[in-house]
Amino acid sequence: MTFKRHAYIATILVALFSMAVSANSEDLKIKSDNQDLNYNNNTMYFKGNVVVSQGPISIKADELFVDTQDGTGEKLIAKGSPALFTQIDEENGNLTAKANEIEYFVTTQTLKLSGDAKFKQGGSEVQSGSIEFDLAKKRVKADGDASTGGRVTTTIKTKKKNG
Repeated sequence: MTFKRHAYIATILVALFSMAVSANSEDLKIKSDNQDLNYNNNTMYFKGNVVVSQGPISIKADELFVDTQDGTGEKLIAKGSPALFTQIDEENGNLTAKANEIEYFVTTQTLKLSGDAKFKQGGSEVQSGSIEFDLAKKRVKADGDASTGGRVTTTIKTKKKNG
């Protein structure tokens, strides 16, 4: 291998490590049937039974794109029918998110769900065309689209009355 090739491989490895450290200081592991690392534009593509894990966070998808900038991981784009994001959270209840496309911004710890988006945590559930979730601030924003009749549906669990 040439020095340039080694430098590119080192850059990609640094990007993966940076994503792991910036999110929660645990290693990021990506398993898939196939992968394609493009050294010219600093992107990674994984296809077929993709599973990403990092501490309490996991993503399952048909395809995964990883964008890097200056050797640092910036964004994961998971696509599937649906793609699934989960985060184990003992304090607030486990978080699950499903959508045709999930964008995970590593440094800001935010999710953007697009296409038949569903978000569930504890007893609450939100369904809409698109949902944004800030994991650090625990804030959810949702917008309806044509697939949901322009509406957002939220279900909030309530306590049952004792008979």
